[in-house]
Amino acid sequence: MTDHRVKFDFTVHFTNGGSLSAEDFRLDIPDADIADEQLAAYLIADMRLLMAGRVDISNKEIIAEPHKRGAIDTRDLPRKTIDLSSGELSVEELLGLAATNSLRVIARNGESYVISRLVV
Repeated sequence: MTDHRVKFDFTVHFTNGGSLSAEDFRLDIPDADIADEQLAAYLIADMRLLMAGRVDISNKEIIAEPHKRGAIDTRDLPRKTIDLSSGELSVEELLGLAATNSLRVIARNGESYVISRLVV
């Protein structure tokens, strides 16, 4: 089995001001692909970033390279980011979006939340 890593450049914009960026950053991933929204959520979770807003990802490249540690399970990572500061969205609309995929939600006060449907 081949291990995969993703190499990419990023800028995390914080909702309380400032940003964090890196070039040629690498993370272990479990498969041969990862969507940008999942990668952003993975990066935020892995670095334990608070007040993380928009994440710009560029120069993403999947490489076959041995893992440096165990890759996280990306299946439960948010697949979409909703920024409530840039528009109105009703609770019903928000829950409708969360019914099929986990969401990363940036509240008007800058706090970041993950909303997902609990399947019992």
